Amino acid sequence: QSSCLSNVRQIGLGIMQYVQDYDELYFPSVTERTAPITVANTPEARFIWSIRGKTDPYIKSQNIFRCPSNPDDWPTPVSSNWWFSDYGFNHNEALLVAPPANQAWVDFYADPNTTDGGKDFGVSDQYGLSDIDSPANFLLLADSERANGGASRGGVYPQKYMGAVRPALLPPADVNLQQARIAARHIKNGSPVYPKGGANIAYADGHAKFVTTPDKTWRSYTDNDWRRHPKP
Repeated sequence: QSSCLSNVRQIGLGIMQYVQDYDELYFPSVTERTAPITVANTPEARFIWSIRGKTDPYIKSQNIFRCPSNPDDWPTPVSSNWWFSDYGFNHNEALLVAPPANQAWVDFYADPNTTDGGKDFGVSDQYGLSDIDSPANFLLLADSERANGGASRGGVYPQKYMGAVRPALLPPADVNLQQARIAARHIKNGSPVYPKGGANIAYADGHAKFVTTPDKTWRSYTDNDWRRHPKP
C-alpha cells in the first residue's frame, strides 16, 4: 500500500507539472479511446492521448503505473486497447463531440437532476486549478479498475454511484456499461484492513493519502469529491 501511495503521489505531482506547462489547464484526454478518429490506431500514435503519454515527461518510469498490490497482470495490448494503468484520472468527458454509447459520461448527459450535462464533474483541458473550489478535497487520481475487474486505461469515474440517479439507464449491476471506478484493492496481512478495502488518492493541491473508505468520496449527487463545485 505504501509503494502504491508513492506511485499515486508521484503521478499527482507530475500532473501538477503538466498543468504548469500548459497554461494551468488539465488534459484533453487520458485514455486512447478518446483520441480523435483521425489518429492512427497504433500504440505509438495513441500513446500521447493516454494518461501515461501525457505525464511521461514528468515521471521517472512507466512502471509507476503498475500498483504493487494488484495481483492481476494487465491484458495483452491489442487494437484500441494499448495503454493500461492501475490508476485513473478524474477526467471530464462531457465535452466530447461524440462519446461512445457505453461511455461513462453518457449517464450524466441524460441526467434529469442536472442542467449542466455533467460538466461539473472532473477536469479537462477546459478547466484549471482555479476552477476548483477546494483543491485539497478534489479527487484527481486514484487506484482504479473497470467494473468487471479489468485494468483501467487511464480514467476513473463516479459512475458506480449513479445507480440511484439513473437506474433505468444504467443499472448498478450492469458491468458492461460501467467504466473504471475506484479500486479498493489494498489489504494487510492477508485480509482486508477495512470492510471494503482502502484506496490511494491524489488531490488537486498535490497531496496524496490512503483513504480507508473510498465510497465516502461520494456523499450525495451534489456533495462529493468528484465535483469542482460541490454543494453540501
